[in-house]
Amino acid sequence: MPCKVPWARAPVGSTLGIMKQSPLLEFESSAFAVIPGEDEETNPGIFGKSLAQWLAEQLRAAGYPAGEVIAEDFGWCVPVESKPHSLYVACASAGERPDQWRVFAFAEGGVMARLLGKDKSAESLAHLFAAVRRCLESTPTVRALREEAA
Repeated sequence: MPCKVPWARAPVGSTLGIMKQSPLLEFESSAFAVIPGEDEETNPGIFGKSLAQWLAEQLRAAGYPAGEVIAEDFGWCVPVESKPHSLYVACASAGERPDQWRVFAFAEGGVMARLLGKDKSAESLAHLFAAVRRCLESTPTVRALREEAA
């Protein structure tokens, strides 16, 4: 299932239809090269494929079942296997400079669990967001990491 979330800001932990979103992490790093032509799969000037690939590798090393990255119009998504909801990490360039990035995690689905009062997506989302933050914090090439309400 492709991720379909815009970079629109919604309240932290909010439910947009059936989507829950983490806070937004913004940072600077020159470690994630822009791949020539990658914005042909997203939108002009929207990059982040190498960041998404790197995060997928880091999440796998941390024990998360991260899949292959997915191009979307707003950036790149890392799907993370989870049941009954779907988890993703969205990655994209964040400005005019090639070293500005933003990421956030979000959960989709799990409608039946929500209806039955057994929705665990907020807990899964919090764990994934914490893992993403740890990956970024532990990387010396990541600078000026800041968290913003989504």
